[in-house]
Amino acid sequence: MDHFELDGWRALLLGAGSAAGGAIADAYREAGAEVVEVDRIDPAAEPFDVLAIARDAFEAQPIANVDDEALGKVMATNFGEVFAAVRAARGVIRNPGRIVIVTSVLGERGLANCTAYAAAQGAVHNFIRAAAQEFAPAGISVNGIALGWMDWMDDRVDPTDPEAARAVRFTILKRAGAAAEIGPLAVWLSGSGAGFVTGQIFTADGGLTAHL
Repeated sequence: MDHFELDGWRALLLGAGSAAGGAIADAYREAGAEVVEVDRIDPAAEPFDVLAIARDAFEAQPIANVDDEALGKVMATNFGEVFAAVRAARGVIRNPGRIVIVTSVLGERGLANCTAYAAAQGAVHNFIRAAAQEFAPAGISVNGIALGWMDWMDDRVDPTDPEAARAVRFTILKRAGAAAEIGPLAVWLSGSGAGFVTGQIFTADGGLTAHL
């Protein structure tokens, strides 16, 4: 159980207002960490042990309807803010340190009418793999949690759209995930039990990608 204890750890959380971010904040606090909720990482900030990022801006419409403004917003929020936060953390996070980034299974699986969002999440997936290599010499791990269909995403699926409905129908546990199911995984990735784990993306999707 020591691997799930974060007593004395200082965790910065970007995106605490999202369902996933709120769940991670609660789990970190329960594990004993001091959680500091931020909108950006200050390179001159007090050193910290964990950086968790849970920003999310969803976009679902045919590619012909995605204008430059919408594309820029999706890329900036889902990928740009992740890149900027991790870059800023480079000289502030302690050794050993942990970076945990919440992303989506659409970074690995395509879905019609989600081109901009899937592209942004795909960028995050490969960013995690590449950043892990740069941060490893400093004793810092970088990992991701890719979410599938979650219970706060009802507004994202048109039940009359057979393509969109696959996100629900192909979840082999036959239910949506809950925010509380994300926190324990984030705590494990942030604790001593995951010291030899980096550059990995863990799916929390009820088996969706095993079927889709």
